[in-house]
Amino acid sequence: MTLLAGSCSKSSTNPPISILVDTVTNAYLNHDDSLHLPFEVRFLTGNFNEEVSLTIEGLPPTVKMVYDTIKGIPTFTADFVLYTTSAAAPLGYYPVRLVTYSYSTGYKTYDFTLGVVHYNCSSFLTGSYTCQNACATSNYNYTASASASGNNILNVVNFGGYGLNTNTRINLDCNTDSVTITRQLIGNGVTVTGHGHFEANKLVIAYTAENIPTGGNDNCTVTMNK
Repeated sequence: MTLLAGSCSKSSTNPPISILVDTVTNAYLNHDDSLHLPFEVRFLTGNFNEEVSLTIEGLPPTVKMVYDTIKGIPTFTADFVLYTTSAAAPLGYYPVRLVTYSYSTGYKTYDFTLGVVHYNCSSFLTGSYTCQNACATSNYNYTASASASGNNILNVVNFGGYGLNTNTRINLDCNTDSVTITRQLIGNGVTVTGHGHFEANKLVIAYTAENIPTGGNDNCTVTMNK
């Protein structure tokens, strides 16, 4: 008896990749600034070696991207950087879309709105503050309140603890997170000038006060926490 030995082969192909992009939300670009727009591309199932590319379509003419297309193997984050080509870029809200592509899934689109806006960060800094003053003459605590007044301007009542009938105008630079107090009479005969910075729910300002209620001048650094 003759035994015939043989073998059969089964071809195998990698299953299509399945991904999830769940970080697509409306975005807002300051009209004379840049914006980081990260999208996380998460691997779910299938071919874990398959490359995925992303791009954004429908941008207005005055908005460009540092990299038009970003590619990677999921899971990864595609960090697009958008910027305006002119400080006079027209304001508006534009329907745009994120487009993903891979060999096995083809094209997929995710719609969102891009706003080209005049960024006003004063609205994030309004409210009541607990303040700590470190001055040349003494250290002391007090409370103050801040309200928005136009674009990127705060009005602070009782700045420096110099009285509830005082009002200090603080100019905000939303691009550098810095603040400036131009020399001004704030009430109760007090004149202040200063500069500093801000972050979420906090301002730190170094200032000079002239003719303070206790007499004379003072140099202080105030930390204001919401």
